[in-house]
Amino acid sequence: MLEEILKFWFEDIDADQWRRFDSAFDDLLKERFLPVLQQAAASELFTWRDTVKGRLAEIIILV
Repeated sequence: MLEEILKFWFEDIDADQWRRFDSAFDDLLKERFLPVLQQAAASELFTWRDTVKGRLAEIIILV
């Protein structure tokens, strides 16, 4: 899943969306990543912190 998050963030969307507040984009993120967001918020993905990519994916999903 972390590779899917990184691909989405760095390949599937453009950088302008990173800073834009857009309810449609927020809905898309929730639709695709809500379960993993809930896991990250509950510190269930702590093993992701063992790698740079994992840490980055966790930061992206939590922000």
